[in-house]
Amino acid sequence: MGAFTLVLFYSFIGSMLVWGSTLYVLINQTDKSILPANYYEQQIPQILGYVDQQKDALLSPSKQNALEHVILTKGMQYQIVNLMGQIVYGWKGQTFVNSPEDVLSKLNRSEKQGGKYINYHPILDSQKKLKGMLVLRYSLSVSSNNPGNGLLVMLILCSLIAPFFFIVLFSFIFARKLGKRLEPSIARIIGGARRIQQNDLNFSVAGAGGSKELIELSDAFEEMRIALEHSLKWEWKLEQERRDMISAIAHDLRTPLTIIQGHVDNLIESGARRPERLEKYLLTIQNSTQRADKMLTELLFMNKIDTPDFVLQYTSADLLALCERKKDEYALLCREKWIAFDFFYVNRRCDQEQQFLVDTSRLEQVFDNVITNSLRFTPVEGRIEWTVIVEETQITFDMKDTGKGFSTLDLRRMFDKFYTGDPSRSLDKGHSGLGLYTAQLLIAKHGGRIEAGNRVEGGARVIITVPCKKS
Repeated sequence: MGAFTLVLFYSFIGSMLVWGSTLYVLINQTDKSILPANYYEQQIPQILGYVDQQKDALLSPSKQNALEHVILTKGMQYQIVNLMGQIVYGWKGQTFVNSPEDVLSKLNRSEKQGGKYINYHPILDSQKKLKGMLVLRYSLSVSSNNPGNGLLVMLILCSLIAPFFFIVLFSFIFARKLGKRLEPSIARIIGGARRIQQNDLNFSVAGAGGSKELIELSDAFEEMRIALEHSLKWEWKLEQERRDMISAIAHDLRTPLTIIQGHVDNLIESGARRPERLEKYLLTIQNSTQRADKMLTELLFMNKIDTPDFVLQYTSADLLALCERKKDEYALLCREKWIAFDFFYVNRRCDQEQQFLVDTSRLEQVFDNVITNSLRFTPVEGRIEWTVIVEETQITFDMKDTGKGFSTLDLRRMFDKFYTGDPSRSLDKGHSGLGLYTAQLLIAKHGGRIEAGNRVEGGARVIITVPCKKS
């Protein structure tokens, strides 16, 4: 819009200069090669003075040559008319007086016909009696007064085409200037498009200058590039996760399947001869089968929870009763591994409310994943502590253990999908690496958060916080 305004402005200035120059030439020409529009009108007083001097002698045809030395017949026509309205001599192109009555009615009048001005002047004798009429026909147009004048034609032509010429000229100048200013930015955008075709998104076109419109275009292009980069990275991440999942499934299922295959082979070969080992083989096969089934169940649930349409099934539950039941389960598991288990429940609410809206099955799944993880890394004669704190706006679940704690790698990747932990720390092998990842997703679905770190006195600590939703 700015360039368009400038083109019109400079074109107007240029046209005014041309028109002013043309007017100056017309007014100040020394050789009078171009007659002004009123040139012949200016000659009328001189002609009338001659007519008054000659009086009715002008009615004689012998005076024609003398009269035509006074009247410039190149651009002015004249007629000498008697009292009967007849042309005595002069221009024969058209009759303006047709009768004696016309002579009297048109005397000392002016009129316009066909773009020409016609004046009617009386011819008097020495006694001031009317003897006839002088008819003068002339034009007030520069073009009519200068037929075939090359200079005039050139000036008129220049004046007519000046606006169009300057519009084209300044449009070309501004277009070249704008093109040079826009070319680098356009080249960056074109180069960016070609790099996108090659799946190379490591560039930026933000802030490309040139014009307001091009800046908006480059910013929109940059937003598209960023969105595409995020989308492609997400696709690449999903692709890598699929590879990792296939690798994890193959690796984790190989161990129980190998055990099952080995014990089945032993049963086929020696089961009949050594029946005392039959129960041991079957128990091992059962445990391995359950382990493989658990892995597949976790994988299926992970695929389900990752979809946007997964929603929690909230129900009104007694939180204290739920935690007491889970506490009994965890205490039994800890006794089997010679690990002490402590449970604390603190309700700081003014109304001592215990009924809250939660998805009990998913919340239990989160507790199981975290406590199972503590059991995996807590040594014999260690301790696991679970504290539940109910407040006005949130519920906090604090799990601590006396194991080795999280390594630097664990703290960075523990919530990643298929991360199985530092092998040097684990006392139990073969888990799928989906426990904490699933726990984080489920707590996020509850509108809460999960944090993990190491205790100062040693051991791991996981803190889960969810908002209170009263039933």
